[in-house]
Amino acid sequence: MTDINSLPLEALVEILIKIDGKTLGACRRVCKKWKEVIDDSDYIWKKICLKEYEYQSKIAKTKSGCDLKWYNVYKNLQMWSEVTNFEVKVREFYNFSLNQNKYALSINCGVLPIKDTRGIVLYDMNILQYIPSAVPEINCFKISNNDFATVMLLKSGILVQRNVENPEIMTEAFFEADNFVLECEEIVFYHNRGVYKCNLHFTNLSSKLVHQCKYDIRDMQYDNGIIHIFTDSGKILNIYKNGTVFEKSLNCPQQWLAQIKHICSVNDRNFVCYSRNLFKIETDKYRHLYLDFPPITALFFYVDFVLFGTKAGEILLYRLSSQKRATRPVFEKLAELPEGKFAVQLDVCERKSGPVIVASTYDKIILLEIDFFPDEKDISKSFTTNKLRMFKRLVTLKDRLRLGVPSVKSIA
Repeated sequence: MTDINSLPLEALVEILIKIDGKTLGACRRVCKKWKEVIDDSDYIWKKICLKEYEYQSKIAKTKSGCDLKWYNVYKNLQMWSEVTNFEVKVREFYNFSLNQNKYALSINCGVLPIKDTRGIVLYDMNILQYIPSAVPEINCFKISNNDFATVMLLKSGILVQRNVENPEIMTEAFFEADNFVLECEEIVFYHNRGVYKCNLHFTNLSSKLVHQCKYDIRDMQYDNGIIHIFTDSGKILNIYKNGTVFEKSLNCPQQWLAQIKHICSVNDRNFVCYSRNLFKIETDKYRHLYLDFPPITALFFYVDFVLFGTKAGEILLYRLSSQKRATRPVFEKLAELPEGKFAVQLDVCERKSGPVIVASTYDKIILLEIDFFPDEKDISKSFTTNKLRMFKRLVTLKDRLRLGVPSVKSIA
């Protein structure tokens, strides 16, 4: 009989990824070899995360980037079930000097971009420190970054800067676009009703029209190679790699569609639509619709639960699993912002010690820190390789922005 410890490392890994996370944690205590294999293999924990927390773990990893290993992602997501048992530390983080509604852009790869008089200033969410690389572009609405490229959404379109060593290969491009999604080596974006794709693996950065939509587009996501389009007519379009388009209607009475103002989605089966008095959520497990939902000032969609901001300054947690049919929604209060303040934007970034909730009001950013694992606080003052790579790209983009419209164009 073959002893399990005599198996090749690859075989042992394949066995371990078939068990659940709790059992895998217990396996770390079997022997020194198993502990080393489990602790050193982020691949195992990635498989476990995607199996047990498929959508939440993707959101968490996109937000945190390389700063957080999949093992830490798994531990944090497990602890969210007990989040109300922990103290929430509320503190002011940043005061705005501009007068506009949207100051903070979405957190991506552990970086929080903030609009200010200098343009876009950046903060490392892992160590909560300013990154010395301001982008002089006040009309920037989104920044996404990965190992392949950095993409900025400007008022006139998207500016792409990618990593290439060969000077003969095209490094940057500009596309007219209303919004985009950066996913590995592909950028999917839309302009008016046209949906386009740009492959970052190709020598030249060029776009390809994949679909001309009949309706105005409200939201777009790109998941497992499928483009998901939410339209203002209540139609949801799924565009597959082979060009096939599947259309379905939002499961909501037609007269209510005009009330829907905001959509947050992962794909066509996991999304939330809401406005002042209407709240509809669908996930793989749950379907809820409310007509007298408390007025929402801000929302963060974490699939199996949702964070809300209210006009009273409360930050509420809504667990879909706790909701019973035909009953009023049940909320758990996480925290309350300083008197007179309420969130107009909410975002979450997971860290080794636990999550930090970013609540933007009209004049400042307030942090809500929750220490699941206080002993794992990162006291490092250095930036990760991934962030440094992003900063180098931003320096190039910064030079282009100073000159106005980028000189390298590839207009869709």
